[in-house]
Amino acid sequence: WGLDSSNLIGNLKAAFFGFQVGGVTISLSTIALAILFFVMGLGATRAVQNWLDTRYLPHTGLDIGLRNSIRTIFGYVGTIAAAMVALSHLGLSLEKLTLVAGALSVGIGFGLKSIVENFVSGLILLWERPIRVGDWIVIGTEQGTVKRINVRATEIETFDWASLIIPNAEFISGRVKNWMHADRTARIIIPVN
Repeated sequence: WGLDSSNLIGNLKAAFFGFQVGGVTISLSTIALAILFFVMGLGATRAVQNWLDTRYLPHTGLDIGLRNSIRTIFGYVGTIAAAMVALSHLGLSLEKLTLVAGALSVGIGFGLKSIVENFVSGLILLWERPIRVGDWIVIGTEQGTVKRINVRATEIETFDWASLIIPNAEFISGRVKNWMHADRTARIIIPVN
């Protein structure tokens, strides 16, 4: 077939130990190590989140909403740090990614507008904390207790035990009544004929 065994071994060596593309050495071993570093970083992040959630934060006296915010923000920071370590091991610096990021930003701006809007709104909810986990809120015609604030949406448990998933952008751009924002005491008016 026109193949030489020395060429085959040389090609396998180049694939495993690396070849140059635009000043970056790409090899299977480097990619495998970068994936390993990323998985180890994610594992360490999840372990610290679990430790914060079960051991440290319950003894601090902070309310459950602030504990959830701290845990979630630490998860974001840990994931970004793990990705940066993995990319730096591959030899990709931020300067080399700017062209790709510029091209992707146009696609993100048009195609993923609502996802990015909900993600940024979720970060604002975690940072400013206009609503917290455990708050009794009314949004539109629905009301219930906030159970979880995620990246894209917030989960509310209604009083008939149904889960209501609301995109985070609705909390930032819409009107929300929070019965427990300033005080944990609430008042209900019951009309009596």
